[in-house]
Amino acid sequence: MAGETEAAYADDAYLSTLEARLLRIDGERGLVFDRTNFYASGGGQPGDTGFVETADGRQIAITDTRYGEDRATIAMIAAEGEALPVPGETLVLHLDWARRYKLMRMHTACHILSVVCPYPVTGAAVG
Repeated sequence: MAGETEAAYADDAYLSTLEARLLRIDGERGLVFDRTNFYASGGGQPGDTGFVETADGRQIAITDTRYGEDRATIAMIAAEGEALPVPGETLVLHLDWARRYKLMRMHTACHILSVVCPYPVTGAAVG
């Protein structure tokens, strides 16, 4: 599928806002951008939430973030009932930073515990 999403969070995990161009809408509410600072659900971690801001200041709530079937794209899931933007628009992606930071800390704590505790750890769903 054309149009991979650049995972900007991989270069800067502290990037709380980002301008990005909407490539398309997947399904009913999946916003696929050319790049994103929203982490997609995976590896025991929940997807990021927040909102997308349009040029006129309207906010579109994002309730989840998921990989596309090809895992080359990342879809930010808009809340039900939200009016969706038009592909091609440039929008500002605002991450729910307080939530992301808590999840980052929990993720790190799980890794530390898996080394310190003498028990087998098979996974850690931090959500």
